[in-house]
Amino acid sequence: MSGAYLSALAVRRTNRTITPKSSIPDEKLEAIVKACVLHSPTPFNIQSSRAVLVTGAANARLWKLVADSLETAFEGDMRTTALARVAAYSAGYGSVLFFEDQKVIDEITEKMPFFTKHFPVWSTNATGMLQHAVWTAFSLEGLGASLQHNGAYSDELVAEILKTFSLPSTWTSTAIMPFGDPAAPPTEKDFGAIEDRVKIFKA
Repeated sequence: MSGAYLSALAVRRTNRTITPKSSIPDEKLEAIVKACVLHSPTPFNIQSSRAVLVTGAANARLWKLVADSLETAFEGDMRTTALARVAAYSAGYGSVLFFEDQKVIDEITEKMPFFTKHFPVWSTNATGMLQHAVWTAFSLEGLGASLQHNGAYSDELVAEILKTFSLPSTWTSTAIMPFGDPAAPPTEKDFGAIEDRVKIFKA
C-alpha cells in the first residue's frame, strides 16, 4: 500500500519549463486544490492554511505584480535573471498561491498561550505539507510545477496581491506555485548518502 504513495513522492520534481497548457481541466485543478486544503493537517486542527488558484488573465496579473516588484528590488544581472524567471512562470497555465491566516493563528495563541512560541513553527509545517500535497498531486497528473517565494520579498508586494485578488489582510503569503504542462523534463536530481540523513537505532 505504501509503495504507491512513495512512488508518488518520487514523481514530484521541480520543473520551471512550463507551457500555457494543462493536461487536466480547470474543474480537476480546483478539486485537487480543495481536497489538499481540506485534508492537509494543521496544528490542533485550526485549519489556518489557505490556497488561491489563478489561471488565464488572473495568472498574468499575478506575475505582473511580481515583475513590477522585482524591478525595484534587484539591480543588474540579478534583476535580469529574476525577471527572466518570472516571465517563464507567467507563461505557465496557472499558479497556486499559498497563505496562512494569521487571524486564526492569533486566536488559538490567545487560547493556548503556553504554545505561543510554537505556533509560528507549526504554521510553517502546515503550509509546507499543503504545498507538498498540491505539488505531488499535480505531478501525478503530468503537470510541471515549482515552488517560488516571491511573495516574501516585500510587504508591499504581498499587500498588492491581497488587494488585487480581494483577499483578507490577515493572510500571510508563504509561497507561489506556477504550473503547466512541462515543455521539457526536469533536470536530474543528485542525492547525498541516505546514511548521512537518516539515523536508525534499535534496542
